[in-house]
Amino acid sequence: MTSSSAVFDQDELLHLAIDATRRGDHGAALAFLKEGAQRFPDDARLAYMLGAEHAQIGLYDRAEQEFERALDLAPELHTARFQLGLLRMTNGNVEGARTGWRPLEDMLPAGHALVLFKQGLEALSEERIDAARGLIESGLAANDFSAELNTDMENLLARINASPVEEAQDSDSSHVWLSAYRNDGSH
Repeated sequence: MTSSSAVFDQDELLHLAIDATRRGDHGAALAFLKEGAQRFPDDARLAYMLGAEHAQIGLYDRAEQEFERALDLAPELHTARFQLGLLRMTNGNVEGARTGWRPLEDMLPAGHALVLFKQGLEALSEERIDAARGLIESGLAANDFSAELNTDMENLLARINASPVEEAQDSDSSHVWLSAYRNDGSH
């Protein structure tokens, strides 16, 4: 990125970052997003995308901070709320995930994909595998806004279907299903 990037407005910086992310150019995506966040600190979309990019490259503490900042700026940014909860759950903070997700059920209809995914992940954390599977499948059917999220949930569902419950219980990690999800770099 050159000094000419200062001519880009916040929408342009956001779109350039998204394009860089899709190409797998995390350095360029971070540069655009960090510049955007610095120049437009009140833009929740930039904060959310910066959090997502940090999560993508494994900087989970930074990702959590940016997701929280995005929600402080725009509490109605439901995808950021879901991703923050998913990040917390993936890192073993089940109660933090539940607390962060709680507003989704108040703000969205019961059949919304994010609510169903949230409920499925909570069921999974309680080792209610069949319920988790059904809720995630229902979420996949209801999700008409994010193909990327469906891909992530399909990957998680495949891991659930491939891993016997006994393996998860015998593992060093009580949340083997989420650890595997986190490590594949798909969120």
